[in-house]
Amino acid sequence: MSNILPKEAKKAVWGMYRARFIVAGSLVALSAAGVSALSLLPGYLALHTAEPGSVRSGTSKSGGNDTDRATIASIRAMVTTLTPLIATTTPTDAVTRALSLRPSTIVIDHITYAAGDPGTVILAGSAATREALGGYRQALSADALWKTVFVPIGDLTGEPGARFSITLSGAF
Repeated sequence: MSNILPKEAKKAVWGMYRARFIVAGSLVALSAAGVSALSLLPGYLALHTAEPGSVRSGTSKSGGNDTDRATIASIRAMVTTLTPLIATTTPTDAVTRALSLRPSTIVIDHITYAAGDPGTVILAGSAATREALGGYRQALSADALWKTVFVPIGDLTGEPGARFSITLSGAF
C-alpha cells in the first residue's frame, strides 16, 4: 500500500500530530506537578505554621520586671539545692565521672557495668606507679557519687605497670 498524500500534506499532518503530542505531554506534566504540590502542601503548612517570627507577644524579649527576675533566681536556687536529692545518675554519667578523675599515668582498658541496687562499675587497667593508683582511689573515694570504692590490696602493693581493678558501687 502506498501513501496517496503529497509530501507537503504529509509534513503538515505529522506537524499536527507532533503539536498534539507536545500539548498532551505538557498537560500530563502540569497535572503531575499539581498533584505533587498538593501532596507536599500539608507538610509545608505543618512546618511553617508555628514559626517563631510569626508569633508576637506583648512583652519584650529582653526580660521581665524585677519580681520575675527574683522569682527566677529563687527557683534556680531551689533547683540547685534539690538536684542532688532527686536527680539520678545514669551509668554513662557515672563512668564519665570516674574517668574524668583518672590521672594521665593510669590507663583504663576495660569497663564493666552491672545494674542493681547499688549499681556496680568495675574499671580495669594498668598504672605506671602504685602512688598514682592510690591517688586515683583517693580521688574516687572523695567523690560523693560512689558509695564504696574497692581496690584489692594486691593491686595496691603490686609492682609498677601491673594490672589493677577498681570496683565502684553507687546509686546509678
